[in-house]
Parts: sequence; C-alpha cells; structure tokens
Amino acid sequence: MAILIKNVDVEKRARELAALTGESLTGAIDEALKLRLALENAKVKPRPTMAEIMAATERFRKAVGLDKRKVNATKQTFDDLWAESEDLDNRP
Repeated sequence: MAILIKNVDVEKRARELAALTGESLTGAIDEALKLRLALENAKVKPRPTMAEIMAATERFRKAVGLDKRKVNATKQTFDDLWAESEDLDNRP
C-alpha cells in the first residue's frame, strides 16, 4: 500500500533522514514512526484494575491508621448524620 506525501517539506525531511541514516526512504520513515509511537505509547497510563485500587486503598488505610479502627455503622448512623447536617443548614 502506498503513501503519497504531498507536503514538500515533509518529503524533504524524510529524504534527509534516509540520507543521514543510510536507510531506504521506507526504512527511515518506518523507524521514525516506530520511535514516535513508542514515545506516545509511553505517555499512556493504563487504568488500574479493581485489585490495584483495593490494594492502594488498603495501603492508605494502614498508613493513616484506619486499619486498626473498626467502624460499626448502621443505616441509622447515617440517617442521624444526615439529620445533623440538615440541622446545621437550617440554623438562623
């Protein structure tokens, strides 16, 4: 499959690179593209897995001491907290 380079400056740079490296025009372009792709792919960070997120959370909990404290919360506990926050919002 052919690629047509219509930009004179781009073609000139491709030929200059090929001449400097001693590669064919195709080889020089191929190596330049491989290098650029490697640089771009290095920028992309993969999304963490659920296991990685859970492990990071556990490390954080241990680092701040939350692993030693057990929270025994019920629905009523959260309802009470919600009511308290509404009371603070409605104060004069």
